[in-house]
Amino acid sequence: MSPPEITWKFWLRLGSTSFGGPGPQIAELERRCVEPAGWLSREQFLRALGLCMFLPGPEAQQLVAWIAWRTAGWRTAVLASLLFIFPGLLGCGLLAGAYVAWGDLALVKGALLGARAAIIGIVLVAATRLLMTAATDVPRRWTAGLALVGLLAGVPFLLLALLAGLYGWYVRPADEAEIPPISDRLKVATRLAGLRLLPIVGLFFLLWACFGHAHGVVRLAEVSLLAVMLSFGGAYAALGYWRLRADAHGWLSDAKFGNALIVGEATPGPLLLAGSFVGAVAGWHGQLGVAPGWLGGVVGLLLPALFTFVPSTVLVLSFAEVAEEGVGDRQLHDAIGMVAAVAAGGVLSLGLGLAMRMDNFVLGVPLAVLAGWAAFGRKLGTPALIGMGAVAGFFFVR
Repeated sequence: MSPPEITWKFWLRLGSTSFGGPGPQIAELERRCVEPAGWLSREQFLRALGLCMFLPGPEAQQLVAWIAWRTAGWRTAVLASLLFIFPGLLGCGLLAGAYVAWGDLALVKGALLGARAAIIGIVLVAATRLLMTAATDVPRRWTAGLALVGLLAGVPFLLLALLAGLYGWYVRPADEAEIPPISDRLKVATRLAGLRLLPIVGLFFLLWACFGHAHGVVRLAEVSLLAVMLSFGGAYAALGYWRLRADAHGWLSDAKFGNALIVGEATPGPLLLAGSFVGAVAGWHGQLGVAPGWLGGVVGLLLPALFTFVPSTVLVLSFAEVAEEGVGDRQLHDAIGMVAAVAAGGVLSLGLGLAMRMDNFVLGVPLAVLAGWAAFGRKLGTPALIGMGAVAGFFFVR
C-alpha cells in the first residue's frame, strides 16, 4: 500500500489492534510503516519519534498523526488520530458502564484486586526505565528524588515541574562556552502552536466563565488539559497527576485509581484514555454537575478526550516540520529534561502510592513482584499480565 492509497480502514485497524501502551504501539508503527511499506525511511521515523518524545502528549498518538501528515497531509493526520483513539474510547465507555453496574460484586472486586496488583508491578518497572533515561546526570537525579519526596508530601506537581523547568533553563553548566541560538524553524513552530492552541484554551475559559471554576465539568477539563501539557515523561507521568486530582476531587479514590490504569492498558489506543474512564465514572455518579446516569457518563467520557488529544494533535502538527532538522535548542532541551526528571519521580510516586494503598498485601505483593519481573524481562505483554492478575484475584476471593 503506497501513501496515497492509505485509507481510513488502515488507521481504524491500527487503532483497534494497538494494545499494550506506547512501547508496543510504536514498534507496531515501525513494523507497518517503515519495514515492509517503505513509506518512511528509518531515519525519518526516528526523527519523528524523537520529536514526539520531546513534545508533551501521548507519543504513539502523536507519531500516528505525524506519519499521516507526512504521507497525506494534515486532514489525514486529524482523521488518523480520531480513528486511533475511537476504539479505545468506546472500550473505556463500555468498561466504565460495566464497572458502575457490577464493580461491587465480590468476584469482580477480586478480579480488580488482582489486576491492580499487576498494574503496580508494571508501573514500578516503567518508573525504573524512565529514571534510567530521564535522570542521566546528578542534577536530574536530585530533581527526580526531590520530586518523589515532594509529591509524597503533597507538594503540587505543577509547582515542582515549574521550578525544575526554570532551573534547567536558567542554570547553565560551568563549561558551556556559548548558548547556541534558537533555530528559526523552532521559533515559527512555537508561535504557530501557541496560536493553534488558543481555541481549545479559549473553550476551557468559556466553560469557566459559564459554570465557575468549582464546577465538575470545568475541573475535569482543567485536569485533562494540564495533565497532557505536563506529560513530558510519557503517559504514566500524566496519569500520576490524574491520580492526585481524581482523589482530591472525589472522582476515584487513590485505592481504586488502579482500576483506571487497568482499563487504559486493557483497551487499544493511547494509555491516557484512562482519564476518560475516570471522567465517565465520575459523570455517572453525578459528580460533574451534570445529570447522573448515562448523560453524565458520556460527558465525562468525551471531555477528557477532547482536552487531551486536541492539544496533543495541535502540538505535533505545529512542530511537524521540526522533525526534519531536529530539536536543537539547548536551553529548551535542558528545561524539558528537568521536567522529565520530575515526571520520572511522579511515575515512581504513582507506583508507590498505589502499593501503599493495596487492599490485600497477601495477594497483592506476590502478584506485583511477578508482574514486575515479567514486565522487566518483557516476557509477557501488559494485557496478558493484567489478565493473569485478574484471574488470580478472581480465584483468590472465591
